[in-house]
Amino acid sequence: MDQAASGLPAQWPSTSNYGRPTKGACLAVKAQLALLSASPLWNGNPSFASFKNQDGTPLAPTVFDAGKWKIAADAAKVVIDLGSYKLFTNLDNGGTQFDPYLSVRDLFLTNWNSEIIFSRNSWNYWGYTKCVSPGPGGYSMYNATQNVVDAFYMNNGRTIDDPLSGYTATSFAQSNGAKYWEHSKGQWNMYANREPRFYAYIQYNGRPVLPAPTVDDKNYYSSAANIDGTGRVEFYYNGKAGAKASGASNNITGYDVLKNVSPADNIRMDATNYRPFILIRYAEILLDYVEALNEYDPSNPNVVLYLDQIRTRAGLPGIETVYPGAVGNKDLMRKYILRERQVELCFESDRYFTLVRRLLLGADENQTIYGLNVNTDDQGLGFAFTGLYNKTLFQKGYGTIKCTYSQYPSTNWTVTGHWYKTLVGNDDSY
Repeated sequence: MDQAASGLPAQWPSTSNYGRPTKGACLAVKAQLALLSASPLWNGNPSFASFKNQDGTPLAPTVFDAGKWKIAADAAKVVIDLGSYKLFTNLDNGGTQFDPYLSVRDLFLTNWNSEIIFSRNSWNYWGYTKCVSPGPGGYSMYNATQNVVDAFYMNNGRTIDDPLSGYTATSFAQSNGAKYWEHSKGQWNMYANREPRFYAYIQYNGRPVLPAPTVDDKNYYSSAANIDGTGRVEFYYNGKAGAKASGASNNITGYDVLKNVSPADNIRMDATNYRPFILIRYAEILLDYVEALNEYDPSNPNVVLYLDQIRTRAGLPGIETVYPGAVGNKDLMRKYILRERQVELCFESDRYFTLVRRLLLGADENQTIYGLNVNTDDQGLGFAFTGLYNKTLFQKGYGTIKCTYSQYPSTNWTVTGHWYKTLVGNDDSY
């Protein structure tokens, strides 16, 4: 990557070369690799003690090296210090006043903005938008879990389990949120007063469908009793996007993914826009940097400085304001850095790999997956049905199981594979 970077420009002068690697793209890949090398999966993991070449040479270090975290931090800082990238905001898109909701939403919708480090050019988003959008216009196939919904902060920057957050998971909101992007009166309080990224990235019951530009398009998503020009998505059982109506492509968690969906699209008419498909962006490099820096130098002020850049763009107060006890505390700050990574990079193919490299995939909180109670008949109550919001076990556990099948006394087959435990009706299904 160093060799390639030395011969590449920081930026391509011609738009015809957009999508080709740049100096920053090469250095970003190097930073990602350094972070993987420093992480517990590859940095002193005893599970790899027998992982050797045919000549006996070890292929993975079994002794922890704290210096690898410094290497990873330095590699990410090189990308930062290039000065070629910055976090996108709506001000870069012609806005006259900073808007955190538009900033976190439109960074994926704005061609070749300042946050993109490496991207595929001219990507057709029809398939993606069709799969993430609710019925009847979309397939409602890409469903967010309750786990990721719970990971988003409140608009005061606090986690939902913080007694000072103001979070409540019962009853309906009695008034609209203070900002135009926030919840509306009558939506479940679980979705009230959340951070801008939540509203930009999660499609929840009662939230208007985004890729439906006209009033007629919006009404298409509403049952007769709910037609009001807003296109509130109906994830309850008998709703237009509910389990009964949607057939084989039904929503199975009570949520769809809204990230990377454009209001300029009309998925009912299968109309979508071309734009870059982002593979690496600057926010990821900032998160790489603060994660690595916190591991070997937790008191370094850059941990707070660069983490706060992401929080500020998301419309949240600084980490030192909300959780001052985390500053300089490696273990506690790591918790907030990884949570920030989970939220900021959700649905961008990062979470699984972060859990694997940090050896956290087996933790119970990462194995117990929840959704909403989508399969219970609302009995015609529609949006008034409170039973939908009962947190319901969707999937439990992941591991290895060996099964031996014997059909005849002299014939046995043994298969080793992975298992998931899923609640199906009243039975545990494997």
